[in-house]
Amino acid sequence: MTRFPEFRKRGNEGCVEEGSYRQSRLCRLIGNPVAFTVVQLLAENKELSPSEIARAVGRSVQRISTVLSALRLAEVVRYDTDGKHNRYRLKHPREIRSVLAALSQFVKVSGAVDR
Repeated sequence: MTRFPEFRKRGNEGCVEEGSYRQSRLCRLIGNPVAFTVVQLLAENKELSPSEIARAVGRSVQRISTVLSALRLAEVVRYDTDGKHNRYRLKHPREIRSVLAALSQFVKVSGAVDR
């Protein structure tokens, strides 16, 4: 049985599996411009602190910390503690870079289509 009661199977009606639910939530998260920028930044750099990310993105440390928390829950990033400071990095860098490349290609192709 799934952990998400709102997606329990009801007879032969359609049922959203837990994996699909997680994919949907991840897509929604990466669709957030700030989260997307944070992920891109971490893909370009090995490790960054929240304050370094905030400076590069032009947002408050508090906002970046909120985004990093959501990315951590989605298992996109992980962090290491160096004394009082956290350094964030991608949890699955190769896979995330592939996703970013695919999204960039999709945007490029979809922008070239005549409407």
